Amino acid sequence: MSNAYLNLIGGLSGDMLLSSLIDAGLDPKKLSKELNKISEIDFEISVNKTERQNLKATHIDVVVNDSIKWTWPKLYKAVESSKLNEIVKERVNNCFDLLKSAEQEAHDDKNPHLHELGTSDTLVDICGFFIGIEILGIDKIYSSPIPVVPGFIKTSHGIHETLAPATKKMVEKLKVPVRYINNSSNIETITPTGMSIIGSFAYFNDSVIINTITKGSGAGTKNFKNFPNILSINIGESREKSLNQEIKCILETNIDDMTPEHLGRFIDYSISMGALDTWITPYYGKKNRLGHKLSLLCNESDSEKFSNLIIDQTSSLGIRLFRIERLVADREIRTFNSTMGKIKIKLKFHNNELHSVKPEFEDINRISNETGRSIISINKEIEYEINKDFFS
Repeated sequence: MSNAYLNLIGGLSGDMLLSSLIDAGLDPKKLSKELNKISEIDFEISVNKTERQNLKATHIDVVVNDSIKWTWPKLYKAVESSKLNEIVKERVNNCFDLLKSAEQEAHDDKNPHLHELGTSDTLVDICGFFIGIEILGIDKIYSSPIPVVPGFIKTSHGIHETLAPATKKMVEKLKVPVRYINNSSNIETITPTGMSIIGSFAYFNDSVIINTITKGSGAGTKNFKNFPNILSINIGESREKSLNQEIKCILETNIDDMTPEHLGRFIDYSISMGALDTWITPYYGKKNRLGHKLSLLCNESDSEKFSNLIIDQTSSLGIRLFRIERLVADREIRTFNSTMGKIKIKLKFHNNELHSVKPEFEDINRISNETGRSIISINKEIEYEINKDFFS
């Protein structure tokens, strides 16, 4: 099985997704053969090579020969009664569930009309995509942020912002990252069908490396003036990063007029307030004074809270703020039943395997105070018990 990455260059729709798979090597005849396992639909697929802003791509036209007006019950029933394999059926139904729920919430209607989605080309786009990735052996898909322009559009539901109501509901529900294109306006770049397909299946995660074996580009029907209406797919073997990437903030200030006692107290206090770490670095600064650089690490959402804390609790008049990327290993805190009582232990994982286990110092210190034994001897004894339990 392979993994893939979707680069949503200038748009997202069901036919663009299907076009990209065909451009990447999906056989249209095999695709049509599988789609014909849905007995109700009558269609033809026309494949064309084209360009958008000088970028070469494939564009498909789905010609619908039937006159079916689809409703939600009919869609589910058509897939369930088809001869498609069970994996494809499950993925299609997940897509239907997401799209239907978004339409219900967007229009406050338990039985929303399909309107633009009510013809067989919607069924071809959705079922065709999941058939296509099954044929190509794609097991997991990652995606870039979705491209959106400012302004408004007009649909059968009236005038809306460029994200149609159902599309917007899916973006909000799934917390899909958005990339704004500001040199154009009043264009719908993301269709509800396209959003429901990748929203029900793709991961919006940049911590992945794809060793590309093949790639393809799918073009949308419209040819936008200022950017290419194209998406591309890179298919290959993927290697997820072994460390998790986080965005944190470091707050810094120079202090040369506070006593060590007061600074030491601030370290303990800030950590008790939720700082991830606080530390002091001595320096020799202006006016030939010895001073201390106070550094505090925190979550980005807490930067204002701890900036105010530094101003309030120290003599600082100003703070330097740095947003940083932090790579961290997976970890887990558990309770361990040692011969000296229950203690907290921290498990560190790397490459999905247990790497090391360490007792929490606070519990080692507590046992030392209670028993009078040295911290070193207690730590060695408990580490022996931990290693025997986890690594024997």
